Amino acid sequence: MPKLTIDGKTIEVAKGATLLEAAQQLGVYIPRYCYHPKLSVSGNCRMCMVEVKKAPKLVTACSTEAAEGMIVRTDTENVKNARRDVLEFLLINHPLDCPICDQAGECGLQDYYMEYSRAKSRFPQEEKVRRGKRRAVGPHLMLDNERCVLCTRCVRFCSEVTKTSELEVMERADHSYIDLKEGRALDNGYSLNIADICPVGAFTSRDFRFKQRVWFLKKTPTVCLGCATGCLTEVHHNENTVHRIVPRPNAETNTWLCDHGRMAYRAVQAGDRLAKGVIKNGLIDLEPALREVASRIDENHASAAVLGSPWLSVEDNAALARLAADALKTENFCFDFKAEQGIKDGILINQDPAPNTAGAALIRAGRGGLTLEEFARRVADGRIKVIVTEARAAAFIKDAVKAAGARLIVFATNKAEIPAGAYATLPYACYFETPGTFVNYQGLKRRAAPAVEAREGVKPLWAMVNKLAVYSGTSLRLDCAEDALKGIEF
Repeated sequence: MPKLTIDGKTIEVAKGATLLEAAQQLGVYIPRYCYHPKLSVSGNCRMCMVEVKKAPKLVTACSTEAAEGMIVRTDTENVKNARRDVLEFLLINHPLDCPICDQAGECGLQDYYMEYSRAKSRFPQEEKVRRGKRRAVGPHLMLDNERCVLCTRCVRFCSEVTKTSELEVMERADHSYIDLKEGRALDNGYSLNIADICPVGAFTSRDFRFKQRVWFLKKTPTVCLGCATGCLTEVHHNENTVHRIVPRPNAETNTWLCDHGRMAYRAVQAGDRLAKGVIKNGLIDLEPALREVASRIDENHASAAVLGSPWLSVEDNAALARLAADALKTENFCFDFKAEQGIKDGILINQDPAPNTAGAALIRAGRGGLTLEEFARRVADGRIKVIVTEARAAAFIKDAVKAAGARLIVFATNKAEIPAGAYATLPYACYFETPGTFVNYQGLKRRAAPAVEAREGVKPLWAMVNKLAVYSGTSLRLDCAEDALKGIEF
């Protein structure tokens, strides 16, 4: 393990570590454009130049391996002049787009100019090279070649991460520019990561453009519920509106985030969000809807059943288990969901589209219940006539329900989720609006945190279950989500 000195501080690092990585461990920041910890080293931007004692010239910190006895300086006049020269070179043809550029507020070029340059351009504006601007290059991305500094992060991402290689550097020298290969589009399922890693706003999100200046956004750490991988994410929101989702890089699951996971927030603000109950396709106020559902359950009390859901949090599934055991007092309940686990695309997307199959298994371990096969059999042969479940979980028993004509009562957040033939639908707050615990395919317990408030009158699912039990003549005494977890090893 080589020992070296950076700006007067001594550190010992692992063999193979670069000067940039060693400096980061010491808390010494070295500016960079082309470097990214999860991409190959390019060393082409020259922004990370540092001075090494006895070296004949400045070296790039991102590509120079730390060696025993090295004495490194990151703050000499030579280093400062080099950074200033690099910035002047990068800004020679850069447009003055800052007032209208969506990267403003999180732009490396802006930040580094203020920190390391502040030099007036010596290049006449009329002689600047003009390139293509605001060109859609895929379903989610816009490309502005004039802003590009040729860091090649985007090219390396498509080559090394998605392995789809849609982008490449065209031409040579000062004629170089980034472009799509002929006949290609940036539609690889992870394209929005390119907007994240682009340091200067050459690639921007078509979905987020001009919606909000980033300095107005508030940030809430949460978890993606798009599949069983359970990526850590950050929700950016303002004035009770979610504007985008970005990844929270971590060693356990994800550096990146798929486009599908990023777009999940759209359902929160969709026009079909439910704030009232639905009875036979007709909207009805929530309290009358609860009374109607309770009446139908009471009519078929001996044949009523509860089916949990791998799309619900541990707490909400636990509340459904309490509904079955304590309110309906039935053995007709099921939290048994099996799905093939594992990353199906070699990056992030899991074979299991449900985020909490493992969490539902915890409820089954604590509460018992029927297997899914036995539950479906009881529905098909008429022993179960009324089923309370979450809308997407109804798909597991749709054939049995159709064959026997069982009455389906579902909880849903959006109209699009309601299964065909459902008798009644009750709304509940989604996991952008209420907290919940999810267990991913690795067994990692992760917490979804509320970023925005639900519509007036819309409550978390556990609270809706509690109300439904009251209308059925039983109090579950659920004052908070954790109350439902009694008797569950968690």
